[in-house]
Amino acid sequence: MPAIHATHPTRRTASAPFLFTSMRSVRRATAALIAGLGLLAGGGAVAQAGSGTGIGVISYWGTDAALYNQLPAGSLAVINPDSGLFVAAGQTTTLVPDLASWRDIVNNTAARGVKLLGYVPTGYFNHGCNAEGQCQTWARIEAQVAAYFAQLPAVTGIFFDEAAPATWSCSAFVTEYQKLRALVARYRPGAQITFNAGVPDNCVVGGALAGETVVLFESSSADYTAQATQIASTTATARSKGVSTWHLVHSVATQSAMSSTIAKAVQMQVNLAYVTDIGGNWQAGENTWGSLPSYWASEVSLLAGSPAGVNWGNLTKKLVNAASHLCLRGSGSRIDQQACASSSAWAMTVRSVGSTPYYQLKYGSKCATQASAASSAVSWATCSSTAANQMWSMKSAGGLVYFENRSSAQALTVSGSAAGSSASASNYTGALQQQFYFQ
Repeated sequence: MPAIHATHPTRRTASAPFLFTSMRSVRRATAALIAGLGLLAGGGAVAQAGSGTGIGVISYWGTDAALYNQLPAGSLAVINPDSGLFVAAGQTTTLVPDLASWRDIVNNTAARGVKLLGYVPTGYFNHGCNAEGQCQTWARIEAQVAAYFAQLPAVTGIFFDEAAPATWSCSAFVTEYQKLRALVARYRPGAQITFNAGVPDNCVVGGALAGETVVLFESSSADYTAQATQIASTTATARSKGVSTWHLVHSVATQSAMSSTIAKAVQMQVNLAYVTDIGGNWQAGENTWGSLPSYWASEVSLLAGSPAGVNWGNLTKKLVNAASHLCLRGSGSRIDQQACASSSAWAMTVRSVGSTPYYQLKYGSKCATQASAASSAVSWATCSSTAANQMWSMKSAGGLVYFENRSSAQALTVSGSAAGSSASASNYTGALQQQFYFQ
């Protein structure tokens, strides 16, 4: 992929037995409650089933925290301040001036369970000069690796870009990858390593070791279809060797096309995938990896970051937010949180669409409703047994549950920790504000 600059990136108490003092006890008690209801596997539950393909995002987003905050826990992303961590191509001494902002981004994102790799250009196996998009000296590559681990220690490894030769040589991959691997081992043994060759060729796989990751595809939707046989074959070869694989597909214009593309990736058993509707003509100004796709929430719901919805039958329970330990309730036209002693139970009724279970969440005489897929607003509104925006997929997450709207694929979220804080819908990140337990 082309190198980028930060300025224009391409790329519980005795009186209240269900209030807990630690999240571990919350999760344990919720799991016990579920088991008591006969809701765990073997007791009538629908087992969770992720796709097996995880989320790996090329995130050339500058220091836009709002974008990083949309990455779900368990996903992988790339940090790229300025085609690396130095301010100009060719020098190895002056770090980017907004390093503190980058450190905040990395620390906060990693704390949510997202893995981050530091971007290092390698010059397409050409190490005789330092010219962006053409060549990189070994000294500069090493300086980049050292700087990431010293300055942004929360990164989990390195993303080596330009990791295929400009003039093809299959025999060159083993030596090149050995040298890059040795640089990482020098500064952080055991760190995660990804080589972005961007092409589905067994020469790439031959250079990688078990436990490492190779990007085997970085191109358009049309190419992904045209090269499907070769991509699948090379991905299978890598899998047999214990090498993880990553596919990056741009120019996927619609949500339907995205779903089809994800289905292809899952069928190929790729480890990581990312699909975007942004085009790939970076020379003409298309910022391919510069933002998230318009259908991001739906893409997340299709990949391993979002488990399958469960069917635990109809339930009548209070919904307690895992962050605030306050209970959801409907009042007027809104949903907010209040002390559980002053809140009632929700009637959670299964409404299946085909074989997919959803829950209608009813409090009193009205139901939790997301205004539209384009709006984060959640209201307490008149119930309809068929309205998609009143259907919520209930998903299990480590002993807690969260609710994902059928229309938007966004999760029910409480905006704050105080009584009276309202509910809305936002992309699922694994935050406690989005997770609940029963009382």
